[in-house]
Amino acid sequence: MTRRTLLKIIIVSGVIMAAIFSFGSSLPRKVFYRIQRWFNPPAEIPPDNQRGEASLPEAGAGTTVETALNSRCTSDYDDNPRQFHWGMFDRNRKLSHSQIEQITQRARVPSFAKGRASIGTEQGTLIFLVDNRETGLRREWAMVESGMQQQAVGLVCAALGVGHVHRSLGEEGKPLSGDEFATVQIKLDAMKPSYDGAYWSTSAPSDTRPWERGNLPDPDRKGGKALLDVLGELKTDRSAGKATSDRELGQLLWAARGRTPHFYKSEPWGLTIPTYRGEQTISAVHVVRGDRLLRYVNWKGNRPTHTLEDAGGVDVETVKAMGDRYLPGTWFIVLSRNEAPARALWEVGYQLLNLLLQAHSLGVSYKAVLLDEAERRIVRGAGIKEPVAMLVLQSQP
Repeated sequence: MTRRTLLKIIIVSGVIMAAIFSFGSSLPRKVFYRIQRWFNPPAEIPPDNQRGEASLPEAGAGTTVETALNSRCTSDYDDNPRQFHWGMFDRNRKLSHSQIEQITQRARVPSFAKGRASIGTEQGTLIFLVDNRETGLRREWAMVESGMQQQAVGLVCAALGVGHVHRSLGEEGKPLSGDEFATVQIKLDAMKPSYDGAYWSTSAPSDTRPWERGNLPDPDRKGGKALLDVLGELKTDRSAGKATSDRELGQLLWAARGRTPHFYKSEPWGLTIPTYRGEQTISAVHVVRGDRLLRYVNWKGNRPTHTLEDAGGVDVETVKAMGDRYLPGTWFIVLSRNEAPARALWEVGYQLLNLLLQAHSLGVSYKAVLLDEAERRIVRGAGIKEPVAMLVLQSQP
């Protein structure tokens, strides 16, 4: 027996022992996968001319908003959902130009100001663009809209059984010219069924850190309206809907930033939105309800959950100012940034699109707002430091 073989046996044995004594920890799993890559490096991807065209699942067009949100994940080629990205690209299949075009056409989002953000395509990779000439508040809004577009592509992929993965251009993005600025690239490719032989999941998070019920009703992960239909009808406001109940408020919060069953980097970090390298505190979701500020919490006691925590009172002047600006007695879901880089604005965009999709699917009355400076000053009075966007909801009496 060579020294190298002996060393490998010792390392593998150590990993097994660590797993035994650290049940519930992801560290042994990460070490094991690293050793596994050492023994079995991933196979190369065949040239495109050796890959057959992907056949997308017929049921994809009927995938509901909630199931698409719950099944959203990014992909890689390692054929192991628990190792890095949950989704599994199919190295032996490829997407056709028409399939890629179908995804980009389906991923249109309602715009707060037309012409600010767009998508380019090059050899199966999408590049998300904003007008590089915009400055100040208008540039921030463009970043939010780019985030909405990124999320729309991810959700269309989730619905249609297509793999995708973000390719970072940095936490601020990258200028391409005097006119164009790229926020991120997204690679599209064929995907294998990644949820125990299925493309979709309606399950809650489980495994070593199972779902912990909070003070909100467990979210509906099945739904009733097809994502692609809702995307085709979506607007930034809807006045003809019904008032929002407590249950519907909880459903909206889960859609914005709720926990889902997939893993990322061997951690149960599944969310209805993508995260920048798994970071969990880039942005936040709050609710202003009457004279109380509430914080949405999706992770507590090292487990995924679904709860609202009281974050303090809201002074009378702020309550009145928000009511005067919109309608007295309304509820506000506020999306805020916790840091300066543009990635926080993209994340706000992910959450804002999810809120719009869920609100439309539920049939509630809503109005989405990208906050101007005057509105930001008002909302800061509620105790939210850096508010960016808001969903205004008519509450039930």
